[in-house]
Amino acid sequence: MKIVISAASILACALSLDAQITATLNRFPARSSEIRIRNNSAVSLAAFAIGMAPVAQDAPDSAPLVVYVDTAIDQTAMPLLPNQEYAVPVPSRFRPGQPQEDLFEPPIVTAGIFADGATTGDTALLSRLILRRCNMLQALEAALEMLSDAGRHNVPRSQLIEQFRNMADSVNHWYLPQEQQVGRSLYQSMIGKLMNLPEGPLGSPFPPAAFVEDETAMLNRQRVALLNSQPNLADAARIGR
Repeated sequence: MKIVISAASILACALSLDAQITATLNRFPARSSEIRIRNNSAVSLAAFAIGMAPVAQDAPDSAPLVVYVDTAIDQTAMPLLPNQEYAVPVPSRFRPGQPQEDLFEPPIVTAGIFADGATTGDTALLSRLILRRCNMLQALEAALEMLSDAGRHNVPRSQLIEQFRNMADSVNHWYLPQEQQVGRSLYQSMIGKLMNLPEGPLGSPFPPAAFVEDETAMLNRQRVALLNSQPNLADAARIGR
């Protein structure tokens, strides 16, 4: 392992817009490149975004690489403690008999939100981080409303699934940036849960009261976490206008 890391470091291209976050591009001969994000601050990093331009910018299907990691949204994300690093894979193209082809190239643009609400990095990318949180809050509130309404009115399974499917489809468009599609995974998760619910006794209400109670509690916890996140979403949204 130490030999691999040493070889990678020789090929590393270190770039940073702010000393509080260091973005290092590591290229490997036998696998895709990766960007290592290092938190140089004394405060935990709660969220970050990175961006890179495509190599073939004139290609019709070219689009920048934008990656978000946010502890307020992404359930598997953990705060990046001071002096810790986080690896983000960078897509590459491999063709038989040819060297690895990079699809994206430096400079690396970064933005970050720290646990105390302080921010750093590119202003535009930071605005997109905040917008992603706002869109996720909207998705959570929409899911809460649909689920609560279904619990009060005994909505058939197929109808409720269709409602969530329509919501997922409404944000599944190529012209919408990632931060506006963030709620899609929430709607899809709810569809899966509804499909897997066991059939109750004939004539029993759907969705079951226990399911509605458990899911609304979970959604409310996520909603409160976003509302309590720093910087304050209401203030940040007003500044971004």
